[in-house]
Amino acid sequence: MEISYPVPEDVSDEALRRMNISRDAYTRMRAHRVERERNAPAVGALAPDFTVERLSSTGNRTGEMFQLSSTRGKPVGLIFGSYT
Repeated sequence: MEISYPVPEDVSDEALRRMNISRDAYTRMRAHRVERERNAPAVGALAPDFTVERLSSTGNRTGEMFQLSSTRGKPVGLIFGSYT
């Protein structure tokens, strides 16, 4: 799914008022998001491989490493968070 942001010239003054944003701020926000999405992996593309340390069920370090590519062909659910 591709996300698109209308060019600033196509956004009405009323729409900008509803979003509570100036045209200049919208232009900057749109440019930032378009650039960010340009670098995002495409839907269906292979995820970049990485290695991380597994944590125990209590959040302690285990010393056991996990490499994403070791699960190729299997469903994987990843939970990223900060435990600091």
